[in-house]
Amino acid sequence: MRPLLLLFCLIISIFTAVEANAKAQGKYPASIVELTIPSHGKRMSGLAYLAEGAGPHPTILLLHGYPGNEKNLDVAQAMRSEGWNVIFFHYRGAWGSEGEFSFRGAEQDVQQVLAYLRHEENAASLRIKADKISLVGHSMGGHMAIAGLLDNPAVKCSLSYDGANLGADGLGFFKEKQSAALWRSYSDSLFMLSGWSGAKAEAEIRQYGPELDLVKRIGTINGRPVMLIAANTEVIPMAQHIKPLLAALTGTQNSRVFYQLIEDDHSFSSSRDQLIAASASFLNGQCR
Repeated sequence: MRPLLLLFCLIISIFTAVEANAKAQGKYPASIVELTIPSHGKRMSGLAYLAEGAGPHPTILLLHGYPGNEKNLDVAQAMRSEGWNVIFFHYRGAWGSEGEFSFRGAEQDVQQVLAYLRHEENAASLRIKADKISLVGHSMGGHMAIAGLLDNPAVKCSLSYDGANLGADGLGFFKEKQSAALWRSYSDSLFMLSGWSGAKAEAEIRQYGPELDLVKRIGTINGRPVMLIAANTEVIPMAQHIKPLLAALTGTQNSRVFYQLIEDDHSFSSSRDQLIAASASFLNGQCR
């Protein structure tokens, strides 16, 4: 009899603890939701880091680089604690998302995700404030973050972490012979990018470089806030990629352009707290 009584008391205590925990979290706890996002007939994998509360919440679309080893998910967690939703996804052909990868395809994917997030049903279920969506990207994702804003007047803000300009000077990383050789070789190693190769990377840039050049596309910024955070490394050549874009953005009418240089490597490996603090200051101050 005594063992049965102890078991009964244990069960009651477990249910009481679960109920108390549910009440503490509230009806709309912070959570992670798996997403499948369509783009041109293919399925892309994604995650939604949802902030606590009924919302709707300002939302960040977090864009990874090339190929996406550094995902900056610590930024996602930190900004969620600041009351932001954060959406992360893999471009077509990247890391298991269907289709084949390409630079222009990745730009298109960003627009498809933005449309998905603004769709009335999706915005409601994910508690998204549809007029307060901002783009944050690293490296190639920095290019995608700036391009995504320039291509879409509804994007609120853009933040680039040591971002590339894939079409800089019309040829980007393929302008110089040594850089081109390095990029061909590196691109050939990226087995996680489906249908991709160094030859395809070079062919796309040589054919579409001028269209990819962010400097030539800045006319649509319309005074929206943009921040560039650079690292003091030449992984993304400062003189070719970052400084010309910064000058062009700053020279636009009613510009709200912010810039910070962090003394660190391309992934900001030793300065994550500084990177997150700078991001939060910009996003909370300019974009929500």
